Amino acid sequence: MFLSNPPPENPVLQGETLSKGSLAHVAVLGLGYVGLPIARAASGAGLRVTGIDPSPNARARADDRAISVQPRAPAGDAPDVWIIAVPTPLDSRGRPDLSAVQSALATVATGLRPGALVLLISTCQPGATRALCAPALTSSGLRIGQDVFLAASPERENPGQSGFGLTDTPRLVGALDADSLARAVRFWERLGVPTVAVASAEIAECAKLLENTYRLVNIALMGELQPAFAAFGVSTRAVVEAAATKPFGFAPFWPGLGAGGHCIPVDPAYLQREACGVGEPSSLIAAALRANRGRPGRVVARLKESLGGSVAGRRIMVAGVTYKADVADLRGAAAVTLLRQLKRRGACVAWHDPVLGEVPVALAGIPRATMFDRHPDGELEALVLGTPHSAYALSELGDAAPLVVDPFGLLPTREGTRRVVHA
Repeated sequence: MFLSNPPPENPVLQGETLSKGSLAHVAVLGLGYVGLPIARAASGAGLRVTGIDPSPNARARADDRAISVQPRAPAGDAPDVWIIAVPTPLDSRGRPDLSAVQSALATVATGLRPGALVLLISTCQPGATRALCAPALTSSGLRIGQDVFLAASPERENPGQSGFGLTDTPRLVGALDADSLARAVRFWERLGVPTVAVASAEIAECAKLLENTYRLVNIALMGELQPAFAAFGVSTRAVVEAAATKPFGFAPFWPGLGAGGHCIPVDPAYLQREACGVGEPSSLIAAALRANRGRPGRVVARLKESLGGSVAGRRIMVAGVTYKADVADLRGAAAVTLLRQLKRRGACVAWHDPVLGEVPVALAGIPRATMFDRHPDGELEALVLGTPHSAYALSELGDAAPLVVDPFGLLPTREGTRRVVHA
């Protein structure tokens, strides 16, 4: 499938090009939630797979007899396909951190042989394939599109949600030349992954950033409107459900504690930084990023107001602390920010989460409760729904404490001796 402005020659029709180049050996750099499914799909397709990740934990998760897992690239056994699927977070100053991609490119460059395909899966800024990857791969004199092949195919994974896996979601593919595009399409088709070819690597890169910017803006909008709808005396979720009956022009988004994880709060910052670099910053993206960062603070303020003006010394439980329901991942989790803010304000705070195993470093020093309605230090005074895991029975959460603050609008509001408020 092609979108607008395809390259001069349709690579899917280039039989001679497609017949060239082996796909027998695939190296996957980064065995996280993106790289590991690709490695397993390649193995399932009959390809020999080497997983490369220096983390012992990542290698343990990828323990699979069909996948050779090692901390560095194979010596003397050059892969036919290199998959770069390493993290690209923001640094402490909110800037894109591409150090893992740069390290991966250095690894690829040392083992790159003529005829090999390199796929950039990691989310990067527009122009990264052309300006960052291509120079790193051609430093030894190899030519892109002739000696080696390079394409951008950004990840589109949705951890924890079935029906949107590797083979269920169309994969964008953009490249610097038609032959690289053809080889990338051929690789994904071998794995049974549907593809959408676009006219350039930059289009694929920008599309990835736009997807999550769209989500952030709408999630931030719902977070802003939740208190207003609550003041109107209506359920935000009921309003969204009603609006979603319109068959065009509306996509439902839901209120929450704030978007976390590795994509939604990160990718818009990549796009905004590049937009600023060309003198075209987006005030809307900037506002959405601020609103998302400030969402936990607004919930703390509502909790403080509901407790009479202070949370100091109050026994408060946060139920669910991961960034997403039923996913054991704390990256960018708004509930962690909430816990830290409550602790700084002197609250006697504790947390409960049914999907986490060991206590993560991010929550060291904050007591963990064995039950969501039992505070380790005494009678529970307030509960905040931090993450709506499926293991929680909503009716039980609503009765867990004299005050329950629900940023998601999942629990019916009520007044009296046991209050449920939407924040």
